[in-house]
Amino acid sequence: MTRRTVEPQVVAMSDVILYPRDTVMRALEVMHRYSVHLLPVVEERHGEILGHVTEEELHRIGSTLPLARMSEILTARAHITSEGSAGERPRLFVVPGGQGSRSTWLH
Repeated sequence: MTRRTVEPQVVAMSDVILYPRDTVMRALEVMHRYSVHLLPVVEERHGEILGHVTEEELHRIGSTLPLARMSEILTARAHITSEGSAGERPRLFVVPGGQGSRSTWLH
């Protein structure tokens, strides 16, 4: 009987990124595959980091909007942060819109 060894896959964090067009489902899939809990969202053309998303945040949002895109999440977070008061951590709540309408992001 021969023994087969499996080399662990080494992945540099710079290789594991999300793009603004990626959905919550895709992001969670990537996080699960590479066993990471935080990933950068990178602008595709210039490689600029637009922000980061956490697994906890994506699970919370994904329970209601699994097809929300990273661009929507970062935009909503930026809007909420600009309205938040000092020392208070804003929370993101998503209210799905009706048929044919857009979802509304509330804080």
